[in-house]
Amino acid sequence: MSSDKIQDLISKSIAYASDNYGAPPDFNVLLNPRLIPEQYFGFSRGEMPVIRVAGGRAQDALRSLLVLEAALGLGQIIIVHHTDCGMMHLTDAGIKAFFKEKCPHKSADLDAMDFDAIVDGDLQKSVRTDIGLLKESPYFSKDLVVTGMIFDMNTGKVQMVN
Repeated sequence: MSSDKIQDLISKSIAYASDNYGAPPDFNVLLNPRLIPEQYFGFSRGEMPVIRVAGGRAQDALRSLLVLEAALGLGQIIIVHHTDCGMMHLTDAGIKAFFKEKCPHKSADLDAMDFDAIVDGDLQKSVRTDIGLLKESPYFSKDLVVTGMIFDMNTGKVQMVN
């Protein structure tokens, strides 16, 4: 996808935010239903595959991305994280402790999992980490374009991550 297409998506996001974005409700959910890329980027359902995972983390989306790579070939991946993400308020250790209390017999399974929390609330860093994970993956072409963005839950706008 060319940089002109990226700029077009950002322009559509700005238009969406000014026309359709109101104050957020007084609650947060982990997989935020307010994030609908088809709306804020202005593309049609089915025009681009959208994968939604907790925290928007690339590692959790990897299986689906590999399926899309094998079936369609991917030229570009856009990673979008958002402000006030629930994963900014959780830790890997905290999630594991919660489930170990609930299912102590699954401790070994939980220890093997990485919940990849967004450490210190640094969205820029988490997006850059995810870009690196995909760019360095042996499964994708070295020509794969990976773009990172942050969606601001207060304004409805996206910003590029360099």
